[in-house]
Amino acid sequence: MGSTKIINILKTDNFEDIFEEFKKTEAEEVIFILPKNSKMARNESHFVSLAGEAQSSQKKLTIMTTDESVKSYAPKYGFRLLADPGQDDDQTQETEEENVDKELLTEIAPELEEAEETESQENTGLIEKNQPEPEEDYHPDADTGEDISEDLIEEKEDDGLADLAMAKYRSSKMSDIRKPSEQNQIKIKRDGRTSTNPRIKKDLPSESLDELESIWLKRDQSARDGRIKSVKNFWDNINPIKREKIHNRTGLIFILSGVVLLFAVLFLFLGSASIIIKPQREKIDFETTVSVSSNYSQTDFSAKKVAGQFLSYSAEVSKDFVATGEKEVARKARGEITVYNNFNSEPQGLVANTRFESPKGLIFRIPRPITIPGAKLVSGKLVPGSIAVEVIADKPGQEYNINADRFTIPGFKGTPKFDGFYAESSKPMAGGIIGLTKVVTEKDFNDAKDQVTKEVLSKALENLKTKTNGFKIAEPINNKVVSLKSTAEIDDATEGFAIAATAEAKTIGFQESDIVRLVDVYSNKNGRYILLENTLEIKYSEPKLDLDKKILSLSLSAKGDIAAKIDEEKMIKEMLGMRKDKIQEYLLSIPEIESGKVVLSPFWVRSIPKNKNNIQLKLVY
Repeated sequence: MGSTKIINILKTDNFEDIFEEFKKTEAEEVIFILPKNSKMARNESHFVSLAGEAQSSQKKLTIMTTDESVKSYAPKYGFRLLADPGQDDDQTQETEEENVDKELLTEIAPELEEAEETESQENTGLIEKNQPEPEEDYHPDADTGEDISEDLIEEKEDDGLADLAMAKYRSSKMSDIRKPSEQNQIKIKRDGRTSTNPRIKKDLPSESLDELESIWLKRDQSARDGRIKSVKNFWDNINPIKREKIHNRTGLIFILSGVVLLFAVLFLFLGSASIIIKPQREKIDFETTVSVSSNYSQTDFSAKKVAGQFLSYSAEVSKDFVATGEKEVARKARGEITVYNNFNSEPQGLVANTRFESPKGLIFRIPRPITIPGAKLVSGKLVPGSIAVEVIADKPGQEYNINADRFTIPGFKGTPKFDGFYAESSKPMAGGIIGLTKVVTEKDFNDAKDQVTKEVLSKALENLKTKTNGFKIAEPINNKVVSLKSTAEIDDATEGFAIAATAEAKTIGFQESDIVRLVDVYSNKNGRYILLENTLEIKYSEPKLDLDKKILSLSLSAKGDIAAKIDEEKMIKEMLGMRKDKIQEYLLSIPEIESGKVVLSPFWVRSIPKNKNNIQLKLVY
């Protein structure tokens, strides 16, 4: 059988407390005893909330009350209702459930009769058997001569209702209660007088008595002597919600007090301080000379020698140009041939103007003497010796502008050397002409050379600057053309020509951080200041590069600000636990400080914490 809990409710009890008690109880069945005109009964939404909680927690809720509005809510929201036994059967049409409740109540009647036999006859007016009774009723107010207020009457009515609930609870627990015969049933009237206490059979188990006595408090029997000596609110004695509410409030007060105390301790001992210091500042403006060299293994700031890196990058440029000059000319074709010695291993000399003949009989001559190397035996195979040489056509004219071909030496004709010595060209012969033709003017050549030179120098410098790997470059840089070649010279007869040039840029690079450090050392000889790098402006001038010694000498000018050095650790140590009224005096005593600000938190903290971990010091320049 599931457990049952009875909750008595006062008129003034808040619904929130009642609802909380209903939620946290573990009993499967809960009985509410409600007085008339209670605060809970004024709002139907309270019963909606109870119905929802009962359904979700699978609890059974039973209501016992004389309040008509509550009676109308109970069946509407699925609550079991214990009917008022004071109603006559012919006045109220009871539902099937109410009949069951009434039957449970009437089962208690014999026990009430047996218990009341020892009571004063003044109380018999509350019990009517099915026989005539004296017309005179007992009225407590008639005996005392005192007016009993409406509230007192309502409280008495509720007391009687509580007694009936107790009787019903016993009827559901005890199997030895007798059910009276129909003709001898007892009716219980509710007339506002002192309620009767249901008596319990003497042989009731002590366990049941203890269980009930833990729920219900017995009232003073002296109230039955006919005089109301004192009016005692029954509900104050038996209301577990009120007692538990007071207990809960007391516990809540202790908890809140503990929380407040805890926060107070935390804020007092874990306070923090934020210190903002602005150091004194000074201007610097000076010039000096430094040397940078790749020969220095490290930077010597006092000697103003900075370790550097030798940097060298080259570039090549080749461009085609058009000849703009014209003149009458008779020019011979020119070209280049390679002469081979496939005859023997001995070198063969040829004099200047030696002839070389093309298959078509065109003669070309070498302008200078040459020596053809002898053949070599390589891996069992004879490899001819060779030499390249310029040749010039024997006569001017365009017919000598021939394609690449093979040439023989007419001077060896009729001898064994004729087949052993020969020549080949890899490019056409060109330049042979007679008449008006295009020629390269001096302006054409110089303009082309200047253009190529400018481009190649710019490209070499760009390569140097973009491939420095973080090194600082100070201009000017040693940058010059190391090679320039042209396919034509001034007055050469040609439609166009090409110029190719190579340039190389060289210098000594350095890390600018070393220069900044050098400026810091130079301006802070006594160690009392630090350089504010974000204010520093450095300019380089008059660089001199000695590539042979790989030394770069240059002048630099530096402008910026320095700030007084602050010993933060010392300051924090001296300010530990310092009271607020002493902070300003302390900060003013330090000449290196221009201004300062200290923020203590929380707001009631009046001194700097003694734990340095709770202090934050920030320097603002």
